[in-house]
Amino acid sequence: PFGTNMHKDGSVVSAVVKIVFLMVIVSATSPMEISAFTILWVSVVSSIVVGAIPSGGMTGELLICSILGFSPELAGSLLVIATIVDIPATLLNSGENVVAAVLVDKLNKAK
Repeated sequence: PFGTNMHKDGSVVSAVVKIVFLMVIVSATSPMEISAFTILWVSVVSSIVVGAIPSGGMTGELLICSILGFSPELAGSLLVIATIVDIPATLLNSGENVVAAVLVDKLNKAK
């Protein structure tokens, strides 16, 4: 169960898309500079927080806004992006669980 919760690449990718979307919206009024490491770190933390269910990302969106200092009202704007990237992210998350299970099975048979 811990590995399944940690291996949410689709959630990380969608969090990166959401952060970049917020940066584009906010940079129209005030320039903002966030390092790539910060974006990746916040995305990984956000993917751990979100529920492993479709449309379970609102917690992560609020976390992104609070860690990066965005207004919490912008989390509503992220729902638009979440709707678009939710299905591909869920497919990636569930698909990689199958790949991880097959890999563990192959490694156990090699012993």
